[in-house]
Amino acid sequence: MQAPVELREVSFAYGSGELRRLVLREVDLRVAPGEIVILTGPSGSGKTTLLTLIGALRAMQLGSARVLGQELLGASEAARVRLRRRIGFIFQNHNLLGFLTARQNVAMALELDGALSERERLARAGAMLEAVGLAGHAEKRPAQLSGGQRQRVAIARALAGAPGLILADEPTAALDKQTGQEVVRLLRDLAKGNGVPILLVTHDPRILDLADRIVAMEDGRIVHAALEQAR
Repeated sequence: MQAPVELREVSFAYGSGELRRLVLREVDLRVAPGEIVILTGPSGSGKTTLLTLIGALRAMQLGSARVLGQELLGASEAARVRLRRRIGFIFQNHNLLGFLTARQNVAMALELDGALSERERLARAGAMLEAVGLAGHAEKRPAQLSGGQRQRVAIARALAGAPGLILADEPTAALDKQTGQEVVRLLRDLAKGNGVPILLVTHDPRILDLADRIVAMEDGRIVHAALEQAR
């Protein structure tokens, strides 16, 4: 079976000439179906840049990156946009629209699916909110929700379109330990149930035990990869 994410010798630099700064150096990485991989390491080690390349948010420069069957080296902007629609993104700051309800925020992820009516989108959004434990909060706006609840809405939005891959950048950074672990367990349970892999960037040592594999980066390179002990 083809891996959802397979990188070979990926390098990336910002700037040019004397200002050129190499931030990724010949990175190899493979993520299997249903696998939860945590990327960790000091600030500036290249974790977020790697995540944005995998998510087709930046154009590739060197190496090969096959994501959900799409080769990203040399891919057009249109091809990268199509791929982004198949990926669920979760960010530290939620990126929820404050003037929309939780249900409406989740339903936005389904607006590109022309086969669904507005009623069907809202119904599916409600079902996703129920799946993340927010059945009674669907009509609340983000300001009426706690930080953990807002992050659950973001998870529901990321999963609503049945993505083939979930990319999360510091999803627990603004949460306390208990809420952060609840959010990651929720992600794990929902992803494992559908065989969807998760690639998660974090500085948070409190959630490392929830990963299948921890990949440590330093100075743009992968310096260590370890399997977690069976739980």
